[in-house]
Amino acid sequence: MQRKTWIIALAIVVLGGAVAGGLYWRWVNSPRYALQQAALALQARDMDKFFNHVNLKEKLNNMVEAASKDIETPEGQAADEWTKFSRQLGRKFANLFLPKLFESFETQIRVVVERYLVNLDYSKILVIAAAATVAQIETQGDGAVVTLTDPKTRDTFQFHMHRQPEKGTWQIVSVNYNDLKRFSKREFLH
Repeated sequence: MQRKTWIIALAIVVLGGAVAGGLYWRWVNSPRYALQQAALALQARDMDKFFNHVNLKEKLNNMVEAASKDIETPEGQAADEWTKFSRQLGRKFANLFLPKLFESFETQIRVVVERYLVNLDYSKILVIAAAATVAQIETQGDGAVVTLTDPKTRDTFQFHMHRQPEKGTWQIVSVNYNDLKRFSKREFLH
């Protein structure tokens, strides 16, 4: 009887350990974990660790694409051929030129972003950490759409994350352009 109890107890411990290990592995490989690690890196002012969770090049490419849509002719207004041609040419130019420009100035862009983040006051960093903890995350395969909500204003800020296959970690790869415009106006123009 004693031996049977030990076998059952051992089986329960092994099964419990396997379930706990699986849940831990799933947690560590989730977009929410990556967001929280980025927030912790921001709190510690560890920019190298923070940028492990942000893909600046991909964000810039996605921003250029979204910004090019911002200059399209509004619905209900007809654009002449010259306007259509110049906008098309501008979009192509931006898509070809800006990624190469980013490669040349990647270090400088990162320094500017780091300078802004390092100078954030601690209360803003706590708000970011709290927002990352309660973010709404919709995961589909290797992609995730994350929506942060400002608790004071109820404004949302949406961005996309992608699991990096070589690392298995999640990175922010694009930001909703309209949310970024609204945030930039509020943060830098007031």
